[in-house]
Order: sequence, then structure tokens, then C-alpha cells
Amino acid sequence: MGSPVDQAGLFLLQFIAGLVIFVLVLRFLIRATYTDWRNPIVMFIAKVTNPVCKPFAILLPSRGRWDYAALGAAFSVQVIFILLVSWLSARDFGLAFILLSALTEVFNVLLDMLFWLIIIQIILSWIDQGRNPNLDIFRQLTAPILAPFQRLIPPMGGFDLSPIVAILVIKLSQILIVGSIAQLAQSMV
Repeated sequence: MGSPVDQAGLFLLQFIAGLVIFVLVLRFLIRATYTDWRNPIVMFIAKVTNPVCKPFAILLPSRGRWDYAALGAAFSVQVIFILLVSWLSARDFGLAFILLSALTEVFNVLLDMLFWLIIIQIILSWIDQGRNPNLDIFRQLTAPILAPFQRLIPPMGGFDLSPIVAILVIKLSQILIVGSIAQLAQSMV
């Protein structure tokens, strides 16, 4: 994969796979946090991801708030991407490497999404004091994630420091847990 055309093709594949995985993980988070399904953004995400998730819903039915089909679809898209990279680069990746790499990528996307949702919610809490339905989705997505941290660390002097702790836990999880799994996968190449 040395030529610019090969690199452009790989970039395009990576972009498409990353976008699809992002939207599928977002669907998972929307359902997991009980985000209002009447929100136009949520309805759009559901409409776009339904064709991909429906086949997976047969094998991985949703239980309560957990949309396992969305995670299964995201995992499968990442597996397909790794297989395409393997084929294009004429390298043979083992099954364990493919599965662990796909798992780490989906977890990384999930944790990155949580990180950025919290950052966006912090910024919006400074800017938007009203109830804008299009921006309210960020509050709905982050409230269940921040709730346990808010119980541990009550607001001090009018400042809610729980997002800082949540971000710290998310990033440490990424480094320690996801990083360890990725390192294990790399040792299998």
C-alpha cells in the first residue's frame, strides 16, 4: 500500500467504515440513555441505521435499553474493514487479531463519543441556558453517564466538577482496558 492511489483508497475505506461505526454506536448510546425518540436527529439516526441493524436484531435482540444489534453491526463493519485491509495489503491477519482489533475499535469509538459528548455538553451548559430541542439531545445523552459521578461529587460553589472525573475515568479506561486489548491484538500479528 505504498502508492498515493492505494493510500487514498485506504483512507476512503477507513472514512466510510468509521462513519458507519460512529452512527451505529451513536444509535446504541441513544437507546442506552433513553434519549427522546421524537427528536429529529434521533429519528434520522434510527432511519439511517435500521436497514443495517434489522438483520442483526434477529440474532442479537434488544433487551430493555441495550441495542445489541447496533453494537453487533458496528463490530461486523469493523471486521469487514480489517478483512479488506488484509486483502488489499496482501497480509494474512489471524482470526484472533481481527476479532480483538474490531472489539478495540468499537470500544474506542464508544469511549471517544462519550468523551466528546461530555465536552460538548459542558460547552453548551455555558452557552445555552434555555431548552433548545436540537441541543437538548446532548443533555439527554450525557445525563445518565454523568449521574453516578454527580452522586459521588456534588456541585461545589455552583460548579459541577463531575464531568472532569467522568472524562478522567473514560480516558483511563481507554488507556488501560482498550489499550491492553489492542496491545494483545498487536502481539498476534
